[in-house]
Amino acid sequence: MDPQILSEYFKRCFLAVDGLWFMMLEKTDSFDKALEVDSMVWKILPKIQARKIKELFGVETATEEDLISALKFKMDAEDFVSELSKKDSQIDITIKECPWFTLLKEANREHLAGKIGESICTVEYGIFAREFMEDIDFEVTSRLCTGSEACSFMFKKRG
Repeated sequence: MDPQILSEYFKRCFLAVDGLWFMMLEKTDSFDKALEVDSMVWKILPKIQARKIKELFGVETATEEDLISALKFKMDAEDFVSELSKKDSQIDITIKECPWFTLLKEANREHLAGKIGESICTVEYGIFAREFMEDIDFEVTSRLCTGSEACSFMFKKRG
């Protein structure tokens, strides 16, 4: 089996199961309950992702450069169209295309995207980064899902 086909298959399954369980919980309870549970999941998954990436990269004591490499890996693996830059103690990410937002638009659920992005992205990326560096702050300065031209994320080392 071609590894690219296998990878694409599992990626599509991951995206599908994430959306399906959310919609099923929403159907049996409410959107707010589904978002609450989804938020709990996204407080754990980025830790798992970061730890696996550290293992794959052989990172024991992470640096800012390791975090940048991990963020690039994560963005590429998840099919984001993004740019990363670093200046002094600040790392900026600009996301021009988000696969999650694309899926919401395709499912005619774009009107929910802002609330989902506020709940998930704000949590996910801060937790991911702190697995590499405890002394880092994270801020979302713009979101595609609220009408901006891009998502803008800022990571800044304290001190």
